[in-house]
Amino acid sequence: MTQFCACIATVWLACAVTISAQEAAPKDVPQTGTEGTAQLIGALAEVRKLEAISVSAAPADRWQILWLHQCIYEKIMMTSLQVDATIAQIDNEISHANELRGYLSDRRDRLVSRANLWSAIVGGAVGGTSSGLQYSSSLSKSGAIIGMGAGSVSVGLAVVGIRAQPGKSSSFSFSSNMLAPFFDRPALPNSEYPATIWTFLNEAPSNSIDGVTRREGLLQSWVQVDRIDSLSSKDKIDHVTSQPSELMKLSIDDLEDRAAMLQDVRARVSYLKRDLGALMASLPKVADALAPGELK
Repeated sequence: MTQFCACIATVWLACAVTISAQEAAPKDVPQTGTEGTAQLIGALAEVRKLEAISVSAAPADRWQILWLHQCIYEKIMMTSLQVDATIAQIDNEISHANELRGYLSDRRDRLVSRANLWSAIVGGAVGGTSSGLQYSSSLSKSGAIIGMGAGSVSVGLAVVGIRAQPGKSSSFSFSSNMLAPFFDRPALPNSEYPATIWTFLNEAPSNSIDGVTRREGLLQSWVQVDRIDSLSSKDKIDHVTSQPSELMKLSIDDLEDRAAMLQDVRARVSYLKRDLGALMASLPKVADALAPGELK
């Protein structure tokens, strides 16, 4: 009986120790948005330790608190600089895409305007001549022929203007393809996203209801607004993710879609700066973590 009681006591003690260890161990799953950001940048352990010190009744070591703040701030600053560098690369690609699109659009508009102008001149001048000739019974046949010719020329010029609407195409020579990783296409070395930002884009926002990641949300919105027909639209995806070595000709619409999609990516990446600011604002202040006597 004594041995049985001893066994029961041993088992109970082991269970108690296991439960206590599980309660004391830090949780891997963040419970708040700021904890998620801290985990993303690799500062969750420091943040939790700083919070534990700030609510503890025991005297705190000011140097430990300052060290924790410094570690967290360095990781926040490093991530913030990565966001700035990523946005700068995106902005450069947008700028070059818009510049080339503007050049092609200007050429197209000049051609369309000239076609419309010549159509009006030919249609008006020759049409008036045709009407004047028809006042004479002997020249009415010639006037009708001239009128028909004027109509044909006007139609031809209008067709030229219509065919010129899409504009010419040109290769995109700027060395950047920041959309390539979104479609699992090869990216240039300067177009690869830092690991922290890429993880952020492949996570669902903290307020997400359906669990769709930021990357998936962008892909769905691009299909919805007809930037791409579908995720299997190989030809269109090739155009918006092209690199100079491929010598691919991009149309005005391709460049417009590319710039608009990059603007969407830029907006999503910028959200990380907001989360970093919220994390920094949520940290206990050094003065709050120290006891009144430690401030002297």
